[in-house]
Amino acid sequence: MKTRPQAKRRYRRYQAATLAGRLENVARPRLDWVAGLANSRVIAGGLLAVVVAAALWLSLDASFYITRMRVLGNSRTPAQEIAEGTGLVGLHIFWANMAEAERTLLHNAPSLKSAQITCRLPAVCTITVEERVPVIAWKYGGAVTWIDADSATFAARPTAEALDVVTIEAVQGPALFPGRQADPKVVQAALAVAQLLPEVKTYRYSGAHGLEFTDPRGFPVYLGLGEDMADRVMVWQALRADLNARNIQPAYVDIQYPLAPFYGTPRADTDKIEDGASDADVTSDAAPSAD
Repeated sequence: MKTRPQAKRRYRRYQAATLAGRLENVARPRLDWVAGLANSRVIAGGLLAVVVAAALWLSLDASFYITRMRVLGNSRTPAQEIAEGTGLVGLHIFWANMAEAERTLLHNAPSLKSAQITCRLPAVCTITVEERVPVIAWKYGGAVTWIDADSATFAARPTAEALDVVTIEAVQGPALFPGRQADPKVVQAALAVAQLLPEVKTYRYSGAHGLEFTDPRGFPVYLGLGEDMADRVMVWQALRADLNARNIQPAYVDIQYPLAPFYGTPRADTDKIEDGASDADVTSDAAPSAD
């Protein structure tokens, strides 16, 4: 049996040892970034899970839905009507638009002059309102509509509050619906007369005579409409004093033209009224000057 030369065996051992030394001197690749990336993914996944859980909680928890609203400043308009008029009831707090809800409320509740809505988490909302104050009750066909000093109309409501309201019976209309605008000329004329004749609480309105009221002695007084309602009242007061002094019971008094007021007197014998004539003189003595 042949044996390998000893020198050759030592060479191979030397060669193997040299190769092992070289492999030890080669730099090994660092794997720290791989571990960091794995950790980042775990953290991101955890955060995502937390966000999803929070979103589901906020979306599904009933406490974040608006179900109750506190109403302040109302005395005639029911709180439930105000709350429902906002359009916020049943809405999620994060979807609530306060400015839009305020506009919606004022549209749905004409009896409100202004409204302010504030909300805080989880779903606590407060509505502060200012109600319109009625100054005129407009009656037509059995329906009553309130009017405020800005000529805004809204539904009349039963109230225990003492209101200083002037009633206008619209014999020929028009009908006024809540949320509409009344004729400012009629409103301002009625308010001007009401200040000077506080004893008169009921007026009538027609296209022919404008505003009119019934004197306590039973005859109508036609005031018409205009910017000079105070002058017309002064003329009426002077004419009334003159009629009382002369003990005249007129059939009517017309002050639609304050520079030329007149009154009519009943005929003494109504049985002899000719065809086409009325039961009162169409003209009579001119009224005295307010001066």
